[in-house]
Amino acid sequence: MKRLWVALAASLVMATAAPAAAQTIGYAEAIDRLAVRCGKDIDQFCKKVNLGGGRVQQCLSQNQAKVSSGCKVAFAEVASLLQKRADARSYVLKVCDADIRRLCQGVQAGDGNLLECFFKAERNASPQCRQAVTDAGYR
Repeated sequence: MKRLWVALAASLVMATAAPAAAQTIGYAEAIDRLAVRCGKDIDQFCKKVNLGGGRVQQCLSQNQAKVSSGCKVAFAEVASLLQKRADARSYVLKVCDADIRRLCQGVQAGDGNLLECFFKAERNASPQCRQAVTDAGYR
């Protein structure tokens, strides 16, 4: 159980999240969710811990036997959603490659116009590509 908790903490710190047809979450929303569901636990066990660098997650992990079940569940959910977003961001260009080449011919990656072109032509992109863009948090 301790290894699972530590793995979840590491995922939360390192992730960003989301594969096709899955809900994802950004860091700001993740912090909000954890503040709501884990606020009492953080206040009770980690009040003096500095924010950032995964210190709060580490503190909660060290106190996992005492942390509420609601906080543990929220932590796992948030970690999963962040990982899904990270995964989506890593594969969105692969999924959308054919659509980008078809819809944005002549636009060079890195010149700042590719994303603008894609969003203008997005309704003509494949459903898989549109979902990957959504899951990656670009919309």
